[in-house]
Amino acid sequence: MKHDALVKGDNLVHPLVVQHNALINARFELNTTESRLFLALLSRIGRDDTQFQVCQIPVRELMGHSSSNSTYDLVRKTLKHFASRTLLIEKLDTSARRSSKPDFSILPLLAFAEYKHRDGIVEARFNDLLMPYLLQLRENFTKAQLTELLKLKSSNAYRIYLLLREYAAFGKRVMAVADLKAILGVEEEYDRFTNFKARILDRAKAELAQTDMAFTYELEKQGRTITHICFLFKPTGSALPTHPVPESDWEATLLEVGIAAKSIVGIKSQLESGYYDEGYVYFVVAYVRRQAAAGKVKKVGGAIYKSLVEGYLLEDYRRQVRKGEAKESKRVPATPVLSLQERHTLDDVRAMYETMRQRQLISDETFEENLARVWLSAGFRQEIDSQGGQWLIKP
Repeated sequence: MKHDALVKGDNLVHPLVVQHNALINARFELNTTESRLFLALLSRIGRDDTQFQVCQIPVRELMGHSSSNSTYDLVRKTLKHFASRTLLIEKLDTSARRSSKPDFSILPLLAFAEYKHRDGIVEARFNDLLMPYLLQLRENFTKAQLTELLKLKSSNAYRIYLLLREYAAFGKRVMAVADLKAILGVEEEYDRFTNFKARILDRAKAELAQTDMAFTYELEKQGRTITHICFLFKPTGSALPTHPVPESDWEATLLEVGIAAKSIVGIKSQLESGYYDEGYVYFVVAYVRRQAAAGKVKKVGGAIYKSLVEGYLLEDYRRQVRKGEAKESKRVPATPVLSLQERHTLDDVRAMYETMRQRQLISDETFEENLARVWLSAGFRQEIDSQGGQWLIKP
């Protein structure tokens, strides 16, 4: 037997639970017993699985070792509700933007569930529509130790643990109260924030205090209304990002917005193949930051990566290049012509900085300090054109 898994019934139980981040942020509601069953099914998914297996879960794993005359009725009720549960997963549009009214999928959680009373087991299998969110994951996923999750008692604590675990490398996650309620499936409950705080936030805080995701939180207000919760926690072990030394300015830019080094390798191959030039990288970063500042994009790094890999903004970029070339041809001949990738407006650079500050992706530094550290140290200089526009230009 492999040392990284245990056998329970006919299934291996794996020490790591892995989910796509879209599933972690999906909107659905489970009670405590259903959460145990969900976790039991997740822990039986192997790293190399290409399809869902029928899982056998001992009833004692769901209900504990104590027997009761009501166990049969409780299991039947649990399976009836659990088998009818659905997930609401929001989608980004084809340009990697998040709109105020996004497209979404509603997916059934299970293909089937069965209770074998004489054997004392529950058999169940995930719906195949969930395969992109649970099988063969290569990026945009979160891992959690099963031993940590098993310390939790309430379903809300389990969901909050994973929401924070997704941001484990940063030590901070800010969530709108309305969004958190929607994810937990409690939009219609807790009209008074004091009740939500006592029954969900403080209870989750107490439970997670026994895990590797212990947290505190701060409340943010608009007027008298509490609108956001800022979760604070210690960045954890293997989730901490590495900081490779970038070989070029565009790599440094992507690393700063949170693109992983292994993802940058793929972008580098696209540059080398001539699919686009470095100017497109800077164009995408500036464009997505403006969208984020306007509230149209929530995950800046993910939107930038998707736009680069799939080339959503290439036509917009090429139009701007043509427009820039036409404008340069009308300038005085003595003025050197610079390519698009070597210049950025100071307004765009400031917008990048402000967005990164809002998303807690950079250290506590002023714009001037960030400008010197990222841009001026890389050889860019500040210039003002004949119309008074301020630029950062690299000779």
